[in-house]
Amino acid sequence: MDIKFFGGDEAHGDVFVVETKADAGYTLGNHAHSHAHTSVLVHGIADVTIGDETHRYHGYNIIVVPAGIKHEVTAVTDIIWLCLWASDKAPREEAEESLKLLPQQ
Repeated sequence: MDIKFFGGDEAHGDVFVVETKADAGYTLGNHAHSHAHTSVLVHGIADVTIGDETHRYHGYNIIVVPAGIKHEVTAVTDIIWLCLWASDKAPREEAEESLKLLPQQ
């Protein structure tokens, strides 16, 4: 299980990708960002809560998270989850502070 960061500079189109590999039963804790972003469930099954709605997704699936809305991702099976961020709208430090992998409670 881990969270890795890729890109974020001009050579990568000023986009960075956050790759989360999570074991079943772990959650990317409930959080919100000041900007919208696109996420990709590459592999596995996850329950994704955006605002008050939870949907179960099977990878491969693309999910858009609106700005300012709390969201969390719970791994039902082992998952690979990507978040794509525009580095000019959201600094990498914001992602590092907001993304925490926690055991499901």
